[in-house]
Amino acid sequence: MGLVSGLVDAAVVLFSGVLAVAVPLIDAQVCLPEWLYPAPLVELKRWYGETYGDYLMAEKPHFFTGLVWVEIAFLWPLSLANFYGILARRPWASTTSLMAGVSIATSMAAIMAELLGSGRASDQLLRMYAPFGAFALLAILRGLFSRAKPRRPTAASHVPTARKKRA
Repeated sequence: MGLVSGLVDAAVVLFSGVLAVAVPLIDAQVCLPEWLYPAPLVELKRWYGETYGDYLMAEKPHFFTGLVWVEIAFLWPLSLANFYGILARRPWASTTSLMAGVSIATSMAAIMAELLGSGRASDQLLRMYAPFGAFALLAILRGLFSRAKPRRPTAASHVPTARKKRA
């Protein structure tokens, strides 16, 4: 079980790292003014949209813009916390993994419904979004089934407290 758990942790750390970088630098361009970003980042987003045919990034429908705001306000901080928490083996990392997984699963349900329902998504675009659905499932499972190891007491935690004198 340790190998599977380690692989799941590695996948969640990898995707959390990708989200920690991509959300503020690429995805946020959907909501924020273009002048905030250097030209190479604007060009990278344009290239991605053309290469993968990502009409959601290009057309910015209202529901997609709302999902990106959720990414900026909620998922981005969770991704940073996941990245640190899993690598530092913090007991709260299972909670942040669960929260991030549920957030991504919810967003992916709306995005995949649009992509599949519209008939406009290329196979290449679907292959681009599909790993995020798998990541959501792994993050949820990690959050539900990982067990925090009990921490060993430190020397500082055994310092006797001052006792009151009895009269």
